[in-house]
Formats: sequence, C-alpha cells, structure tokens
Amino acid sequence: MANVERLTKRLEKMEKWITDNGNGPTLNNFNWLIDVIKGNDQRTHEMNQNHEMFRNLFQEYMSGKELLEDWDEWLKEKDNAVQKQKTEEVSVQEEAESSEEVIEAPEEKE
Repeated sequence: MANVERLTKRLEKMEKWITDNGNGPTLNNFNWLIDVIKGNDQRTHEMNQNHEMFRNLFQEYMSGKELLEDWDEWLKEKDNAVQKQKTEEVSVQEEAESSEEVIEAPEEKE
C-alpha cells in the first residue's frame, strides 16, 4: 500500500509540473527525446530481425550448396593460424615512474 501512495504522490507532482510548465520548451524537449529513444529502439529491433534473417538465409545457402563443410574447415584453419601468432612482448617496469621522471625524460633525450 505504501508503494501505491508513493507513486500517487509522484504522479501528482508530475501533473503539477506539467500544469505549471504547460507545453513549454522543456516538455517539448522531453517529448522529442522520448520519440528519439522509441525510434532508436525500433531501428535496433529491425536490425536484429534483418541480421537473423540474413543468418538464416546464409545457413540455408551454405547447406544447399554443400559448402558448409568447406566453411567449417576454413574457420578451423583460420582459428589455428590466429592461435599460432605470437603476442607482442612488452617490457616490464619494476617501479612506476614518478611525475618528475616523466617530465625530465624528454629533456634528457635532447
């Protein structure tokens, strides 16, 4: 019951704010932002649907042309090549440089 009372008070405050501000620029900006968020949400949903549709079409094409096994082999070869690559070695510092050492460093090189 406390939640209902709290939400009722909050709603009353919002209604009072809307009455006080009318259809002023703040409320118009707020409505515009809500429309932008709704549009972005809709576009994201459409992109996800298109991606899923493309993935299904690709899977169907690969299976129909019997290329799926070649694709899997190529992925395994690619994965093995990536795993065999050496990582770049970075020297380890024993102690952190102080700000004075960092500032002095360019002067010493010149």
